[in-house]
Amino acid sequence: MNDVTQRFKRLVIKLETPQTKTGNGPAVGGKVNNLMLIGAEGKNGKEGKKYIVKGLRGWINHAMMTLAKKQGVEVCHSSEKTETQKGVSLLPEGFHPSGKCYEKGKECIKHRLMGSFTKQSKLKFEPVIIVSNAYKGAIPKYVQQVHIATDKRNALMQHTKTGIQDFGERYFAGDFTLTIEFLEELTKEELGFLLNSILYAQKIGLGASKNNGAGKVIVKEVALQEVIWKSYFGELGKVVEEEKARNLWKEMQEGMKAWAPTNA
Repeated sequence: MNDVTQRFKRLVIKLETPQTKTGNGPAVGGKVNNLMLIGAEGKNGKEGKKYIVKGLRGWINHAMMTLAKKQGVEVCHSSEKTETQKGVSLLPEGFHPSGKCYEKGKECIKHRLMGSFTKQSKLKFEPVIIVSNAYKGAIPKYVQQVHIATDKRNALMQHTKTGIQDFGERYFAGDFTLTIEFLEELTKEELGFLLNSILYAQKIGLGASKNNGAGKVIVKEVALQEVIWKSYFGELGKVVEEEKARNLWKEMQEGMKAWAPTNA
């Protein structure tokens, strides 16, 4: 049997949120775009709507920045800009413009992992695709079921019927899994920094309303795995995929011990 085989490592992160509103904020008039709609199934289409959870890469990215600053390590900022047109600095103390360290030949720990426009990241964040747990149809293996609803906000001016608030924010709640595939082998220090950042991300919060009661994300379990993936043609040309995963708990512990700010 001829097949295509790939061996790689990944982190499988099991998360839980009581309520998260991802995206950049509400849309006026009840048109909710906080979760990216990618398709709908079912008779009325409502329960079968599938969404991509946005902002997970940025969530980990900002956790790296915050953790590094807390530990006194200078890393890339998320922006390449250093100042406004009026000369006002945009870079907080302890950061350099994204990718500048790589250009100077002194690549920081964050850039080694996340990359920039000048260098590819070592990490591939698999999309988190969700559907309402009210949906009773067939669920593809890449789709996760959670509670999905809309927080509608309507308010009128006093003694009038004029609306001053009319919008909705889509939110989701429940358990979901984020998978990060390693495109290259990580050093122990890089693995340790990534793992520490994932733990610290719980303090960052996710989404537009993280300071307004939504956006709490709990890291329940993290597994470092070595994966052997195979794909081949079965009967009548049907494509078959197989994978075997082995947990690397010892390597994960070694990474946690290896990271120290002096190693960055």
